[in-house]
Amino acid sequence: YFLLEEEEKKQSDRSLESRHDYTEIRLHRLNHLLKKFIHAISSVGDPIILLVDDVQWADLSSLELLRNLIQGATSPFTFIFTYRPIELSHPFLQMIAELEHTRITKTEIHLRNLGEKSVYDLVESTLNIDPKKARGMMPRTHKEMKLDNDERVEKCTSLKTLTHEICNITNGNPFFIKQQIIYWIGQGLLALDENDQWVWDIDKIRESNVLGDVVSMILEKIKMLPVSTQRVLTICACIGSKVDLDLLGLLFREMHLLNDKAR
Repeated sequence: YFLLEEEEKKQSDRSLESRHDYTEIRLHRLNHLLKKFIHAISSVGDPIILLVDDVQWADLSSLELLRNLIQGATSPFTFIFTYRPIELSHPFLQMIAELEHTRITKTEIHLRNLGEKSVYDLVESTLNIDPKKARGMMPRTHKEMKLDNDERVEKCTSLKTLTHEICNITNGNPFFIKQQIIYWIGQGLLALDENDQWVWDIDKIRESNVLGDVVSMILEKIKMLPVSTQRVLTICACIGSKVDLDLLGLLFREMHLLNDKAR
């Protein structure tokens, strides 16, 4: 890695075209070295597992690297790829289909959404909640804060009730569950009290604008970003699914200049 970095520094003064050619050569060398490395470590006889998450976002060069790693591995070697539902035309599925004609053995496991018991465990683990102490005791008004303990307990809702509400909203999607919890914390609907115990008002949660789906969640997050960042994202969306880092930096600089002039 350091040898490649040193070579890259020497090439920094070359023309854009020559630097592009060198990048291709460097990538080819990296693929070759990684393929030899995988072959070496998988030849010792000990079982090896390589997990690659979110493969649905992989670009063509990354998939080519994965192909080289798979082809360079010897038994026993297990690759685990996780990805969200994707179209049959996705390059990753095409790559796997091509590799099936070689010596590899493929096993597919389709994960279902979590059941309410599993969601309960996930929420408990995520928030580090003691179920015996978990109570939704966030009062609506200052007056309600003066209620005695018995009256407050009557207004409490258990972790099980909160879990049921989360299940209704997210349909047991693990990613969506965590994002929904983060959203509620950001909105102040889920908070720590003076004893560092999580408290919530289940009525306010039900009345709040739930995210509904992953798209709504992303839109809500974008709305929370600074206006200048939202404008840059809008321009990037017009460019395509990928934006060069230098161009992104230029857009942000231009946006800051416009903001300074507006002031």
